[in-house]
Amino acid sequence: MPTAGEIAKTFDGAFPFEDACSYDNVGLLVGRAGKNVKSALIALDVTTEVVKEAKEKGVDLIISHHPVVFRELKKITDQTYTGQVLLCLMESGVAAIALHTNFDKGEGGNNDVLAKALGAQNYTKIEDGFATEFDLSEELPFSVFAAKVKQALGDAVVRTIDGGAVKKVIASCGAGIDESLILYAKERGAAIVTADVKHNYAVMARDLCVSLVETTHYASEWGFTRAIEAFMKEHFADVTLFISKSNINPYDVVAREGV
Repeated sequence: MPTAGEIAKTFDGAFPFEDACSYDNVGLLVGRAGKNVKSALIALDVTTEVVKEAKEKGVDLIISHHPVVFRELKKITDQTYTGQVLLCLMESGVAAIALHTNFDKGEGGNNDVLAKALGAQNYTKIEDGFATEFDLSEELPFSVFAAKVKQALGDAVVRTIDGGAVKKVIASCGAGIDESLILYAKERGAAIVTADVKHNYAVMARDLCVSLVETTHYASEWGFTRAIEAFMKEHFADVTLFISKSNINPYDVVAREGV
């Protein structure tokens, strides 16, 4: 059976840790490198509920997209949320590996996974890999395209900016867009599908008539779990895998009468 260190090394070979953004924290973040891994839980986030789920399933490792340790820590106590999660991990003997921005822009990573979920057959990586561009099989009215995005990602709510019919699409998971990507989309006549759009970028997209579909961060990146499951099955067939059922979209949908 593989060790946590061996699994981390294999991920490093496919999605180099050095490719992560300077502010990021990826790789084996909690646990001993020599820990044998019989089973692993795959999740977008490492939460107290995810750690509880890992304990109940008796897994040795959590593989997450978002790092359980993101900023520098000076102490680990139960007086902070991160401290509580880390203490639960360590007390349970569960290791943690994170693949974040290195996976977002990697070949076959989150942006490519998002593009494929939206129907891409062929695609091109742009913006240092933090976005993926592709063409739809046919031009669609914006309202039809937005509905297809919502259905494909299983998101309860999307926010939209209608810039006209859509043929070319740019997929950028998470909080991926900035001014340069909006200008690029304008130049290419492309619609953007992303998440966590800052107000100033929404204003800019509206002003430039750039079509935009904003989904939740969770929906734009949940494809990570299936991609990692496939990767693990290919490289570590003897490891039993679970996809987290407790790591859910944090936002509730409030139905309003007449809406």
